[in-house]
Amino acid sequence: MTVEWFVPLGQARPITQALHTMMVDMRRVHGCIGCSLSTGIRDQGTVRYTEEWESEEDLRRRLDAGTFSNLASLIDEATEPPLVEFALPGGVRGLEYVEEARRAKS
Repeated sequence: MTVEWFVPLGQARPITQALHTMMVDMRRVHGCIGCSLSTGIRDQGTVRYTEEWESEEDLRRRLDAGTFSNLASLIDEATEPPLVEFALPGGVRGLEYVEEARRAKS
């Protein structure tokens, strides 16, 4: 899962601090291979957050967890629509994958 978005320059620091906290928590979750965060302050406050999961099932559990809402609330600070990608065995999917994964569980 990769999320990239632009944030107002004044919001970049609190958002990256929140993401660092999230990364610490995610690394303890079963199936999480790793997380990374990069910023491009020179590039209009670009934030790029990535999580890598052992399996699609692990990713789906992540999307269904309440902690995904925390990430979504950080994305709400975007100054432009975010780029959200899920690299899956069948190809790359967009944000619609979140709703599909949640519906499949119900």
